[in-house]
Formats: sequence, structure tokens, C-alpha cells
Amino acid sequence: MNKQFILIGILSVVLLSSCSEEQKQVSEKELVKTVNVETQQVNPQSFERYLKLVGTVEARNDVRISAEVSGRIQKYFVDQGDEVKRGEPILKIDDSQLIRERERLEAITAQAKENYERLERLFKQDSVGSEIDYLNAKYDYQQNKASLEAVKVNIEKSSVTAPFDATVENIVLEEGEMASPGAVLVRLIGTNRLQVSAGVPSTYSDVVQKGDRADIWFDFQRADTMRLPIKFVGKSIDPGARTFEVEIPLPSESNSYKVDMIANVKIRTLEQQNVIVIPAELVFQHKGQNVVYTVSENEKGNKVARMQKVKLGASYKNNVVVDEGLKAEDQLITVGASFLQDQMRINIVENREEQIAQKNS
Repeated sequence: MNKQFILIGILSVVLLSSCSEEQKQVSEKELVKTVNVETQQVNPQSFERYLKLVGTVEARNDVRISAEVSGRIQKYFVDQGDEVKRGEPILKIDDSQLIRERERLEAITAQAKENYERLERLFKQDSVGSEIDYLNAKYDYQQNKASLEAVKVNIEKSSVTAPFDATVENIVLEEGEMASPGAVLVRLIGTNRLQVSAGVPSTYSDVVQKGDRADIWFDFQRADTMRLPIKFVGKSIDPGARTFEVEIPLPSESNSYKVDMIANVKIRTLEQQNVIVIPAELVFQHKGQNVVYTVSENEKGNKVARMQKVKLGASYKNNVVVDEGLKAEDQLITVGASFLQDQMRINIVENREEQIAQKNS
């Protein structure tokens, strides 16, 4: 009986020892976790940042011609939509009253001139008459002459001509209507002198300069993006919008652009060469600091993830510049990085279709 108890005890000890060994192996195995990851080599590259704006097409010559003399509009020589050349007549204001005034002043001026010359001759040559009479005649002649010249100028102003090559955009006052000084007659828009105007936030006042290139495209022709120089940069800030104006001339050969059309504008605000650029999604927060994961090896030669603190620079869209913390030829962990911790074992895979997930090895 005692031998049986002894045998049973020995067997129990052996079984317990075996179970303990298996549990220990399983426990050690559970402690070693491996994550399948993909990597990419870090290489310096160029980085650009852009500012996207909404601009408006404007005409550099967009004017409303106003009347300079009073009178009834006698005749238009153009119709709405016509193109006119510089100096070409647009309309005529009735100048019959001005012509009669000119004739009256011509007669008065001629009489004043004759009187002035007679008194001048008597006073200077024959010493007849007083100097005051001579001077009054002189001034009277000069005043009448000036009035006559003013009327002649007004007669010329009764014919309105185009100040530049333009299109007659709108006729405001029709034939037969009465015009007065300052009344708008027609609106002219200069042909082949269109530009895009946009407001740039004041925070970019030290970035955007005259001569910089801007990408311009329209919703109806996005495939035809144009890269054009900025010709004007405003020196003042709009107090309401807190922006300053930039102007980009459009090519003169196209007729598809219209005044007040909305344009998309993209201006480069930063350019850096030979910098480390990575996707912003690969930057994680750890104890209030920015970190990324790169490939390293532990003391046993196994590949592990190394947590590296980084200092970030400029960013644009989904990319960010790493000023410190990464160097050329570092192997940055891309796919699977969100599962990692510092010194965690990794398995680098090449096939992106392979499932990337955290698992026990």
C-alpha cells in the first residue's frame, strides 16, 4: 500500500513539473509580440507650400464715360457690344447752343480786341488817354478771349470718343435723353486687358512678392491651368477683410474670360530644398512630444521599432517637414506604425496586399 502511494506521488510531481514548464514557455511566447509593417527609406526632397484663393476677373480698363457738357444726346455711332478703337467717336451731344454761344463770344472778343489795340496805340504812341482805360480794355479782351476758348473746348467735348481700345459694355443714356455734366453715358471695357484680382491674408505680407508665379484656372476649364506672374502687390491692408490685393494679368489671346468671372488662384508661399518630408499621419503623440517609428535592431539582432522624437517644420496638406530627428536613409515605418510601441518586434513585409495587423508570434 505504501509503495502505491509513493508511486502516485512521484507521478503527480512529474505531471505538475511538466505543466509548469509548458506554462512558462507559453508565457514567454506571449511576451514577444511582432507586428507586420511596411517601410520606406527617408530621402531628402523638395517641399512646397501653396495658398489657395478665390479671385475675380477684372478689366484693367473698365470705365464709365460721363458727360462733360450739358445737352441732349443727338446720336450714337456705336451699339452695345461693339468694339471701338482709341479715338473712335461713340456719341454726339447736341452742341447747337454752344455754337451760338461761340459765335456771340467771337463777336464780343473781336470788338474787345479792337478796342484794346486802339487804346494801346493811343496811350503808348500818342500819350492820349489814361493808363487805367488802356488796362481795362486789355483785361476785358483777355476775359472774353478766355470765355471763347472755354466754349470751343466744350464744343469739342460734345463729341465723346473712346479713350482706349474697348468694347461697349452698356449704353446708359439713350438718344434723345438729356445729359448733364457727370451723368454716366456708356460703360467701356478694355479689350485684351483682363486680370485676376484676389485678396491675400495679411499674414502672408512678407511672403508674396511681385513677380511670383500663380496658378490660375477656372471651373469651366480646370485642365487648362495657367502659371502667370503677379504684376501688382498692394501696399495697404483692407481693414475689414485684413487682406492685401494682388493682380495677375490674363493672356490677351483668349476671349473666353469675362469680367466678374470667378477664378481659382494658387500661390506658392514656401519652397525648401533637400529637406525630409513625410506624411503627417506617421507622426504620433507620446507624452506630449512628436514621435515617429523607424527600423532598428535589439541586442539579439532582431528587428524592432525604434521610437524617435522629431521636431516638425512647415506642413502642407498631408505632408510635413521634419527639421530634426530623421536623417537620410533611415527606414521609416509606414504601414502598421499605429500598432507600435518602442522596441516592439517587427516583421517587414513587402506585399501591401498582405494583411497588416498586430499578432502573436
